[in-house]
Amino acid sequence: MESLQGLKTRKAAVKNVGTITKAMEVVSATKMRKSQEVALRTRPYAIEALRLFRKVAELAGETPWTTPRAVKKTLIVVMASDRGLTGAFNAQVLRAAEALINAESVKNPVAILAIGKKVERYVQTRGLELAGSFSGFSDIVAFDEVSHVANSIVEGFATSQWDRVQVVSTHFRTTLRQEVLVRELLPTNIEKLTQTIHEIAPERGRFADTAPEKERNINDVKYILEPSPQVLFETLMPYLLRMQIYHVVLEANASEHSARRVAMKTASDNADELASALTLAYNKARQAAITKEIIEITGTQNALENV
Repeated sequence: MESLQGLKTRKAAVKNVGTITKAMEVVSATKMRKSQEVALRTRPYAIEALRLFRKVAELAGETPWTTPRAVKKTLIVVMASDRGLTGAFNAQVLRAAEALINAESVKNPVAILAIGKKVERYVQTRGLELAGSFSGFSDIVAFDEVSHVANSIVEGFATSQWDRVQVVSTHFRTTLRQEVLVRELLPTNIEKLTQTIHEIAPERGRFADTAPEKERNINDVKYILEPSPQVLFETLMPYLLRMQIYHVVLEANASEHSARRVAMKTASDNADELASALTLAYNKARQAAITKEIIEITGTQNALENV
């Protein structure tokens, strides 16, 4: 049986860990709520911009952004976190990325754009081609922070550095559920943009009813476009792609904070259970030690009386 001092030391250590994880749980819960609110506040603007873009795209016809190319090289954008303590969040993203990389590398060369230090370490460990690495975003991501990421993706596609762009990131559904999705970003079409932007709003929870209307008939709206639909399309397309990448980052950010909050809550609960078990073991050991001492004292007294 472990000594009383050993049990006491372990119990104190477990309680200290529980205090830390509880504080991290509270912080993660606050960040999670803020990240959801930021994503949903930007959604109405994104939807209205997309509706206008649909009309322009219908009039512009086929463009280099929407026409499939002969794929000579694929860029895979992988979004994970900079830090750990997120449960299975990073492992699930990297598992999906590895499956996609293995499938794509058979057909054509692959380059990885790493968002998050965990992805960068993974790429270096695997010896893959690293097209770029971005990390150190704030807890509540601003558009300016991800604009350089979007610029590198858009410029690379426009200059034919890669002919297809795919994104591996997490889709936030609820606090307890984050789904890893693989999206084809470029070449794009209206359906892909619509689907990605619609996925931002959580399906359940107290923010679900704040999502804007997903579908609206705009055929009755007549636009006068100048100088031409083609010129407007070429001007709007890069910006809309940047907006889409920003929303994907917001979605991944909300998923990360949710996963960390759940992981910290699980750790806190486990620490409480272990502390209770150690307290019970300590009390039993202490009771056994006291009983042993009483027996020894009684036995010694009886022996002295019989002398």
